[in-house]
Amino acid sequence: MRKKFIFKSLFIILGLALMLPSAGVALAEDIAPINDIGVEVTAEDVGLSESEINNADKEDTVVEEETGVLIEIGNTTAENTTIIIRPNGATDDSQDQTVEIDNGTSVLTDTSGTADLSDWIAGDQVTYTVDHYTNSGAKVAQKLRNRSFKWNHRGKNGWIEAIRPESNEMDVIWNSKVFTLDTSEARMVAGEYNPATLDNFEIGDRIRARVLDDGDGNSSTWDAKIIVVLRRGEQLFMRVTRWVVDATVVMIPEDITLPATIEVEINPSKFFEEGDVNNLMGAPGEKLMVDIYEDTNLRRRYMGKAFLKEFSEGDHIRIIGRRAEDTGHLVAKFIKNNSIQALGVAQHLGKVTGVDSSDQSIDVRLVRTNIAHKEWTVETDSNTKFTKNNQQIEFGDIKVDDIIRVRGVSNRQTKTVKASIVHILTLGNSAE
Repeated sequence: MRKKFIFKSLFIILGLALMLPSAGVALAEDIAPINDIGVEVTAEDVGLSESEINNADKEDTVVEEETGVLIEIGNTTAENTTIIIRPNGATDDSQDQTVEIDNGTSVLTDTSGTADLSDWIAGDQVTYTVDHYTNSGAKVAQKLRNRSFKWNHRGKNGWIEAIRPESNEMDVIWNSKVFTLDTSEARMVAGEYNPATLDNFEIGDRIRARVLDDGDGNSSTWDAKIIVVLRRGEQLFMRVTRWVVDATVVMIPEDITLPATIEVEINPSKFFEEGDVNNLMGAPGEKLMVDIYEDTNLRRRYMGKAFLKEFSEGDHIRIIGRRAEDTGHLVAKFIKNNSIQALGVAQHLGKVTGVDSSDQSIDVRLVRTNIAHKEWTVETDSNTKFTKNNQQIEFGDIKVDDIIRVRGVSNRQTKTVKASIVHILTLGNSAE
């Protein structure tokens, strides 16, 4: 049975990309123009032609090569990981590059020998060749060459077992083997101490070192060049604050004036590894708050910028951002909405003023709008999805005073909207 939502004022989110040719679907000339139905995003807003936007089917890439300083390095055992590089000549961290690494990335020493990311240390000079996905901002590395890791360098990792300042030595255990580092010529970093001395280290510290063969024929003794503390107990010294997160939108606030905060649920990802102590963002299935500012780059799936008013609960997004230490939120630098490409998607909120279960209709008054049209009918069928709190619900769950949001395709001639999604944003007694 076809159900109808009768709106006292227009309440829609257009989804022109969802419209398929079939009986009863309006011809293109009957579809309401964007300005007629209050959808504010136009081809001019996006900066491309309507044809370019609506017909895009892939994201363009360009190959880039640059050299910079390694600032952060993520989990080195997950299937995918990230490193953060600050290009040489950059004046502040606003120019830091989030470089993604996958199984196809060549990881090399300065002399192009095979390297291991687990031996790399913040401060290294790295030349990186990437595929730059120009729409989403993603940079996926083809090749990483560590200019600071020379042919005779080795990497050593482990936990400090003994410290002997009087002889400039520390013992480190790894895989049940103990090796001794001569620290007399080493550059050392221990948290806020940079440079550090052996007095700033503690037994049990998790360290990473770059070493040279000391020439004594003993494989358990090495001359250290660099030693950094990664972790002391549960305290992370070399924290990873920049992240790539795949997520599903759970909540968009009624007021989307920027800055705004949305809530997402983290999706399974190759960047996640169970038990990663450095994972500050959360595991798949957990909720995460994402802060969006004026300088956040919002993008469509393949081409062109997007706008927060086009977003809806249930959208699949990919976020590149940095964790805010004070709130734990992810401050977004880029968000690509994989659920938006074609024009005609927008966000409008309506307050339920009446529900008639006999014909499954609902009266709605817009929360905020300057739209001239006052009465529309939103039609749903067996394909329409009803949601609340990221859970599927039924028509009967909608009540008076709920604030709801709809995504669908409108027809100007009949003043109807064919809905694909009806979402309850907040429950009763919300202010207009």
